[in-house]
Amino acid sequence: MGPAWKCVAVASLSCGWFSAGCTFYTACPAPDPGSTAGTGTGTGGAGTGGTNGTAGSNPIAMSPHEGEPWVNITSNLAGLDSECGNMTNVTAKPDEDMLIAGIAMRGLWSSTDGGETWVELGQTKDSEKVTNRTIRITFDPENSQRWWENGIYNAPGLFRTDDNGATLVSLGNVFHNDFLSIDFTDPERKVMLAGGHEQVRTLYKSVDGGETFTQIGENVPKDAVPSSFPYVIDANTYLLGGYPYGSDLVTGILRTTDGGDTWDRITEDGGYYDPLRASDGSIYWSSGLDGGMVRSEDDGETWTRVTGPNVLMSLHPIELPDGRIASVDANKRYIVVSDDHGDTWSAVTPRLPYVPYGIDYSAQRKAFIIWYFTCNGQDNSPVADDAIMSFGFDYQAE
Repeated sequence: MGPAWKCVAVASLSCGWFSAGCTFYTACPAPDPGSTAGTGTGTGGAGTGGTNGTAGSNPIAMSPHEGEPWVNITSNLAGLDSECGNMTNVTAKPDEDMLIAGIAMRGLWSSTDGGETWVELGQTKDSEKVTNRTIRITFDPENSQRWWENGIYNAPGLFRTDDNGATLVSLGNVFHNDFLSIDFTDPERKVMLAGGHEQVRTLYKSVDGGETFTQIGENVPKDAVPSSFPYVIDANTYLLGGYPYGSDLVTGILRTTDGGDTWDRITEDGGYYDPLRASDGSIYWSSGLDGGMVRSEDDGETWTRVTGPNVLMSLHPIELPDGRIASVDANKRYIVVSDDHGDTWSAVTPRLPYVPYGIDYSAQRKAFIIWYFTCNGQDNSPVADDAIMSFGFDYQAE
């Protein structure tokens, strides 16, 4: 590993320790005026940056890449007519050199040259148009050509492809979904859960591979946060988290072992955005708005707080090909990684050009990908000129 993990503290000051090539912050770096995002102000997106946090109890080693450039890969997507929430997801396909971007009202687009050019997916005669604001793409671990898209606002809300995006077919009778989770223990992929966007006790279940869904949210506790982020462990065991909207709602993670008939609150930590199932089987979940993270090693039966408050930006964490996990620091300045299950974090990119809506990593390009959306009006929000950017990071060398 590079110098970001080999620094030795040599002097102590009130704001941290300093050594050649890195700084370990514990409490008091000032907000960075350069950390604001793009021009948009959409709820939950990049907007104008929001409130900067300060680093907490988990030290973050500062980046050895300070000053190196982020590269704009928006290319021919820039200026594409869209609506509020125009660029809500970019996903790097794990098994091939392919980026997938979802653009509200304009469908899914892919790039196989690192973002130099983008082409629209779903162009076969049997394909349907994706008009929703893409929130997540879920890949089948056993079939690289099969994946699912879920999104919010414009219907349909769920799509599936069996030919790597050439043909996109809508699923079920639900829309406005923050997350779709699938039972990958079943070869037929019959059980699915879809969480309603910002909706309390709104959780849809399918037992026929997405052809039909039933609302089972009435079984969720009345004081729980919106049922946005379900996670299927197996046909009968599910986890559930959501955004902490409303002061009278209780945050945390719910768990059921009877197919959603009854739910137990396992912890009041975690549950914010969708979780990461890592390659070692553990589950990581961002914790509310406090910038922490929890981890489970037993399919969600018990959880351990692995990252203290005000260390990370609350978003979906990702895993690098070597098993390290990555997120964004609480100050929204850097992408940070951890090689000890979230106990310590090291910045590995130059300062972010804006507050990202999400992050991903392309193993083929050896690069981080970030993106954001704008909201200049419901019907007139073209894709920003710098909506998608990348930074080269060789996980094998650093």
